[in-house]
Amino acid sequence: MKSFEIKPVGYVSNEFNDPADRHGMKQKPSTITINDEYREALLNIGDCEYLDIVFWFHKSDNSRLTGKIPSGAERGVFASRSPKRPNLIGVTTVKLLEYSENKLVVTGLDAINNTPVIDIKCCDTSLFASESELNAVHSSILRSDPRIEIRNNIAAGNTESLLVKAGQLHGHFCPGLAMGVMAAAFAMKELGADSDGMENLLAITETNNCFSDGVQFVTGCSFGNNSLIFRDLGKTAFTLTRRDGNGIRICSRHESGERVHEAFPEFRKFYQSVVIEQNRSAELVSQYTRVALQRAFGTLTIPFEKLFTVSRVKAEIPAYAPIHESVVCGICNESVMKSRTTQNGDSFTCFACGGKEYGILDGSGIHF
Repeated sequence: MKSFEIKPVGYVSNEFNDPADRHGMKQKPSTITINDEYREALLNIGDCEYLDIVFWFHKSDNSRLTGKIPSGAERGVFASRSPKRPNLIGVTTVKLLEYSENKLVVTGLDAINNTPVIDIKCCDTSLFASESELNAVHSSILRSDPRIEIRNNIAAGNTESLLVKAGQLHGHFCPGLAMGVMAAAFAMKELGADSDGMENLLAITETNNCFSDGVQFVTGCSFGNNSLIFRDLGKTAFTLTRRDGNGIRICSRHESGERVHEAFPEFRKFYQSVVIEQNRSAELVSQYTRVALQRAFGTLTIPFEKLFTVSRVKAEIPAYAPIHESVVCGICNESVMKSRTTQNGDSFTCFACGGKEYGILDGSGIHF
């Protein structure tokens, strides 16, 4: 097994030459003196209210895998703060009181005098916040930038987190949703694009199945913000384009379904029974949901190029969505777009009340 060399970056000074009551030690100030060669590493350390101090238990001469904690309970060393460890490393979070030159004065340290310090890190204080405080901060961030988490996950290639969130929109997890997430994340990253919900980024989807919900969530292009265009072509494919028409089209390979079935053979029989034959008993639906969940997240592990083809395209882009005047239907007395009415003199009748044909988008596509 490979060994590692660790060099101290500094040493602890305090009144405790031998181990004492840990809580009592934490109440007393300690000074950490940083070796001259590491002074530069202290730049702007005053910005950190709390620090994580990593040190070496230099007076601990043996290790144990189990032992008793102060309450008397037996615990494994990984579930305790015992200094008798496989590697004699201690970590304590301290409050920085003051610093000057190469000296840090802290409280909260339970290391004794002359303890070698091997690293110092600025502490992530968000862990100390209450759940309500964290929620308030999180809410404030999302109010100012609603797509920040989605954008960060796209940049990091974290399709699993994107799929988890897309499931909240879609209502369940399935391979189609996973493929939509994969395709959309790839296109967004490839174009270096993001949606502001103002029709400057458009998604043109060629199917109205689960795939499109993955596309809608990741791209931020939706029917509601007039950035999702549906072409009823029955293909598991979509195009992501800027308003200049320069875009990228991603289409599932014709063999992609078989690739997914081969990777998750158990899913096929439940899909056939529940989705195709519509046997919706509680037991079958429960089994289908369990297997679909496994297959959805498993789909993310299949290499992208085995599932999709990618091509650069010049897309035909519609004008910005018009704002239609609203009028009141003379029969139902409901407000309606003027463009969706028939007019007789000064009176307007909505298509529903007037019996006029209108477009419907449902599971079978667009029809009248």
